[in-house]
Amino acid sequence: MWGFMGGGRGGLPDKFEEQYHCYSAAMADKAHLEQGDKILLPPSAFDILARLQVDYPMLFQLQSPDKGTLTHSGVLEFTAEEGSCVVPFWMMQNLLIEEGAVLSVTNVSLPKANFVKFQAQHVDFLEISNPRAVLEHALRNFSCITKGDVICVPYNSKNYHFEIKEVKPQDAACIIETDCNVDFDAPVGYKEPTSSAPSSGSASAASSGLANLKKQSAYAPPEHRSSNCPSPTPSSLSAGTNRGEGDVEGGASAGGT
Repeated sequence: MWGFMGGGRGGLPDKFEEQYHCYSAAMADKAHLEQGDKILLPPSAFDILARLQVDYPMLFQLQSPDKGTLTHSGVLEFTAEEGSCVVPFWMMQNLLIEEGAVLSVTNVSLPKANFVKFQAQHVDFLEISNPRAVLEHALRNFSCITKGDVICVPYNSKNYHFEIKEVKPQDAACIIETDCNVDFDAPVGYKEPTSSAPSSGSASAASSGLANLKKQSAYAPPEHRSSNCPSPTPSSLSAGTNRGEGDVEGGASAGGT
């Protein structure tokens, strides 16, 4: 069912707004979705969107009516089963929802990001020899960012979590083809050394190496996150309420490349 907001043109809604049952990428055998923020929508969604004057790449607000949580995403394909959508498991964790939960999906237009502040969720972030390159590689798979979200970046058999502390010009923004000023809060658990020590240079070196990152992004709440960054197995999805993360730019099948 489609919400007819103010009549629309020729009986069409003024904007795309629908509710779907949400399933994780692993349950839909789409593990590759875990490496970014793209979702799958059903073919009927494309039929409606193609008739609306929407901005490209197509971006969406995802909101849980039950939990009151929200985030934003791009779209990869319109191949999901009718009545359902497929999202990365890490995004479901950010939204605090489980398999089959109802998710409200609304087409939105977001400004280009011009400032992002990250916070590593553990001091082991300082162990990365080239954090700038690692983050740049991971962030290419994202279309947009939302303040308060957390992204999980797998690197060298370890997972590094980064919370989005601040986004400008507003709390959600597009990161496709944009230059972005980046700042970093000290990692969670980091303590300033009491005297001059080699470790005192580690934090500043990491921060300076990331100072001019382009195309930043990230995603949701840090507590209750596991150290794992799945593609999960179905059995792991029912095991509890742990939390964690996930190239196509801007909704490939939606015309956003």
